[in-house]
Amino acid sequence: MRKKMTREGRLRKPHRREWPGLLKRLIPDQAWRELQGLAKKGMDPRTRWSPKLILLCWVVMGWSIQGQLTERFREGRETLSEMFYRRRRCGESYQGLTQATQRAGVDLFHRFWNRLRTSVPKRVGQAWTWYGWTVFAVDGSRIDASRTRRNEKALGKAARDKSHPQWWITRLIHLPTKMMWDWRQGPGNSSERAHLREMIPSLPKGSLLVGDIGFGGFDLLWELSSGQVAFVIRCGGNSTLLVTHPRQGIERKGDVRYVYIWPKNRRRKKPLRLRLIVLKDHGKRVYLLTNVMETMRLSRRMAGEFYRARWGIEVEYRGLKQTLGHRKVLARTPEPGAMELAANILAMALLLLYAALVMGGKV
Repeated sequence: MRKKMTREGRLRKPHRREWPGLLKRLIPDQAWRELQGLAKKGMDPRTRWSPKLILLCWVVMGWSIQGQLTERFREGRETLSEMFYRRRRCGESYQGLTQATQRAGVDLFHRFWNRLRTSVPKRVGQAWTWYGWTVFAVDGSRIDASRTRRNEKALGKAARDKSHPQWWITRLIHLPTKMMWDWRQGPGNSSERAHLREMIPSLPKGSLLVGDIGFGGFDLLWELSSGQVAFVIRCGGNSTLLVTHPRQGIERKGDVRYVYIWPKNRRRKKPLRLRLIVLKDHGKRVYLLTNVMETMRLSRRMAGEFYRARWGIEVEYRGLKQTLGHRKVLARTPEPGAMELAANILAMALLLLYAALVMGGKV
């Protein structure tokens, strides 16, 4: 199974027969006990939908190849009945699952993943760091929702007038293993910078964040620096960089170049002093900004490797949209749509976690 799941480094959807064994390898018993603790006080332990069963059913639905939610639910319920044949059967309707998820809290998926990921650094071993850094990349993408009036009203249209209503996903990816660390979701017109601000507290100490042009800007870079988060962010043509010596164009100290960001509407704050790294990619220059001033800690070659590796995470959305077959959120209303999207992301995150554990030799 290990060879098949990681063949050519590609994400592969597990076969139905593999689901119980895969879940047992991925999720320790302690994580399930902590999840059960998330249940509201006074909840009858004999209830048809406990937090564990809610989560498992949604994950199995995320791995299902069926094209309709009711068929995915049927497959998920049958799988749970086989896995827990001594237990009282789960509810019989998809609507019952969504109602139970609403009672448990739509953030159940996030709370569970936040607890599960705490054990990841030890489980992946030496694959956790790269050149002594814990390197994360951030990226965002849109995914279509069903074209209904309620979705259009709640999600709006982020693209052309005739486009579907859309959801926006912003993810933090652990670059050495390509494992998803955290995510945020919202309407298609959400701000990926705002999503990143929400995820900054989840970054471990000693992290290095790699991002593209969309994550630049004085306010966000200032917040990252104030939070002692190291970063390597690509600088776009719309960024104005100040220099100390106009004749030189860029202040130089040996091979090190320093620049300042200080927008006119932020003059009450001090200018942000950063280091400029220039890379060459197919004859074109790529400009990177970092708040790591020491070249011994972050050399130009390291920054180049980190940034080029970041391009690989964009194809991971193909894993969600093509490998798992979730090009579109099928729910016709926004509340179940948010559950479906979070469950699909969690299902993909578990597969990426499996690949990371294989890389660390812990499976």
